[in-house]
Amino acid sequence: MVKIDGIEIKDHKTTFMTGFIIALIAFSTGVLAYHYMFMILPSRPGCVQISVKDAGGKAMKGVTVQIYIAVYGETGDKVAEGITDTGGKLKFCDKFEPNEIYAVNVYDQTGNNLWSGLFSTNEKSTADFPVIIKQENT
Repeated sequence: MVKIDGIEIKDHKTTFMTGFIIALIAFSTGVLAYHYMFMILPSRPGCVQISVKDAGGKAMKGVTVQIYIAVYGETGDKVAEGITDTGGKLKFCDKFEPNEIYAVNVYDQTGNNLWSGLFSTNEKSTADFPVIIKQENT
């Protein structure tokens, strides 16, 4: 507060700054509590989206996709299996563990192996990115 010739001028800068600091501390506390609360809670199961395309980038419908746990470069237990829809896509949910590596095998309608590969999941049990399987020109 400043006094000039009996006139009092209130300084609102310190009041604003105090309020701003209190709001900043409350926000930071809330963010940290939210972050650590979700670290303690078990992660929710996630979904892995798979899109199968031919060498030209065209969606392949009706192909069989099999997913296995990858154990030191070998395929372990089968985790999921399904057939792609008309858009060449398939979605698997509630079947994957966080931070694991999985092997994928794709077969056409006659049983020929079109593609094999690996993908990994993140801490939410979802793929790190949508798994796009593209058959290469041979």
